[in-house]
Amino acid sequence: MTDILTTRQVQDILKVARITMYRMLQDGRLKGVKVGSQWRFTPQEVERLLNGGPKTTTTAAEGGTTFPVHCVQTIQNLLSGVSRMSALVIDAGGNLLTDISGETPFYRLVLSSPSGLEAFREACRNFASQADENNLPEFSLAGVVAAAAAIHDRGTIIGWFLVGQVFPDQGHSAIAAQTAWRLAAEYGLDPEDTRAAIREIPICSPFERELLEDWAHKAAQAVESILRERNSFMVRLEQIANLTQLA
Repeated sequence: MTDILTTRQVQDILKVARITMYRMLQDGRLKGVKVGSQWRFTPQEVERLLNGGPKTTTTAAEGGTTFPVHCVQTIQNLLSGVSRMSALVIDAGGNLLTDISGETPFYRLVLSSPSGLEAFREACRNFASQADENNLPEFSLAGVVAAAAAIHDRGTIIGWFLVGQVFPDQGHSAIAAQTAWRLAAEYGLDPEDTRAAIREIPICSPFERELLEDWAHKAAQAVESILRERNSFMVRLEQIANLTQLA
């Protein structure tokens, strides 16, 4: 092998078609550097792939759908900035696909603890395992809730857009404040810091809850639009690849 490999050289080594190369670049199985309009690859990267090494950038939703995390993170950050609400996207298995936008002091405190982080991940997995179009349970961690909307790709739910880290009413807020010491003990947190963080959690009125649900659905629709465009692009790319192979 030479120090730098061309696309054609990597195709010959891997025995794959041109469109497969582009798909591997798209979903993170193969990492290359673009020089002008041409891709270049290192021998080490090709050897890693041949040896069954992990993806260099792994972000796939349920069913093998490559998820455009960077684009979705931008939408999520924008929604959070405008609404002043937290936002997050998880896949159909409840795994985190994006970084939380606009997290509350309470979530920041809880997620700073290993046991709190695991409790949050477990809440995501539990939600995803129970949720479907006809049965949408409330996403909740320690009484703090979020509205959710399904993200579809080609008719299949591949994830959920979650918006809000709020108390649904004054009663939940009061209960959380009274049991702050218990939460602090469970997650290994300072009780006073926990009480202070709970006091900063927004209390959501029924009207505001409807807004959260509307924002979640519109954000999910925006993500679905990106996925449709990506699928259309991949179809066109495959058509072009087939034409060039014939030539």
